Amino acid sequence: MISDALFAQQAIRGFTRQDRDIAQLHEQLSTGAQDPRVSADPARAMELSALRDLRSDLTTQTAIGRTAADRLALTDAALAEASDGVRELYRITLQAGNDTLTREAHAALRVQAETLRNTLLAVANTPDQQGRPLFSGTAPGPAFAPTPQGIAYFGDNAAPVVQMGAHARLETGLPGGRAFGSGQESVFALLDDIVTALSDPVLSARDTVQATGRGRLDLAQGAGQEIALTLEGPQGSAEITLDLSADAGADRIAAINAANAQTGIAAIADGAGIRLVAAGQISLSNQTGPADAPSKRPMVQLEALDEAGEVLRGPVSLRPARLGNHALVARSSGAVEHMAEMRAASGALAGALDKRLERIAETGLTLDQAVSRLHDVNVAEAITRLQGLLLNQQAAQQSFVKITGRSLFDYLR
Repeated sequence: MISDALFAQQAIRGFTRQDRDIAQLHEQLSTGAQDPRVSADPARAMELSALRDLRSDLTTQTAIGRTAADRLALTDAALAEASDGVRELYRITLQAGNDTLTREAHAALRVQAETLRNTLLAVANTPDQQGRPLFSGTAPGPAFAPTPQGIAYFGDNAAPVVQMGAHARLETGLPGGRAFGSGQESVFALLDDIVTALSDPVLSARDTVQATGRGRLDLAQGAGQEIALTLEGPQGSAEITLDLSADAGADRIAAINAANAQTGIAAIADGAGIRLVAAGQISLSNQTGPADAPSKRPMVQLEALDEAGEVLRGPVSLRPARLGNHALVARSSGAVEHMAEMRAASGALAGALDKRLERIAETGLTLDQAVSRLHDVNVAEAITRLQGLLLNQQAAQQSFVKITGRSLFDYLR
């Protein structure tokens, strides 16, 4: 009969759909994942895609952050080594100020300072895990390199940064000009000054030179250069500026005499220099300049003379103020404090990065939970649904068998 054939076809198609649904549930239970096809649930698939994009972005941020964290760890290690170096530098300057040291002891300290300079140069040029200098800022390396004027900084003053998210830019290091200083204020300029102070002719110079009653002042010559110093006499002291040009002898005498009322010191021309006369002690100290290139050699000498103008004591050189014992100790102490500040700054950068990574991890966990909710199978719900499908299938099959087993005569009774 046509109706029986149509009924059988419809029943078989229904059984096929049930078998497919049961097989899909079996597969979902075995894999733990819901049907991945977009056609199965377009809204769920769209939400899953958006969540996975966000999770991928967080994974990228995490990788960038870990690389930055490794860089900051290397920075902290380098600064720790530099801190040890400047503490050693401070020890050297303290020992160098001991007047009882022999020349051999000063020479040993000079060798230590030279070795320390090479060590700190290597530390300042430490590379990160990608081979870029840690302390060159955003410029290519090396950060520091020797020049005829001393070790100079060749980086820039920009701190390197990483982009972690649309609105998060974090610094991943300190520029060398900030960490080690630049120009005459750098750790390396301090080291050069210490080496100079421990070498002749500065080693034999004095922070203050003196004569009683009469003295002869001799100045090094330098075209267009000026020095400043403190001139002290029986009436007091004054800061004077002296022109070192070869033809400025009269100007130098005039500058000293202009302060006569303050110092009680008079200057007169002397064939071998400038004669200073006072009714008491004459002292010269705190020599600075030239401004464009601070002196690393004595530029002032003073001889003690008797009333007849004869030399009582040979010339004693005046040590430039920046090379004086007290100045070097103070600068070394400042370098120790500065390195401690730099380590604190590096630690603050690492702390900010750690907090950012923690926030990323928390956000990632939230996204993972949302993805799991959309992607993973609810086992209890799936089992309940599977049991219902199996029960419906069994009932449908039994009904089909009973119905298709009847003939026309069964219906005519």
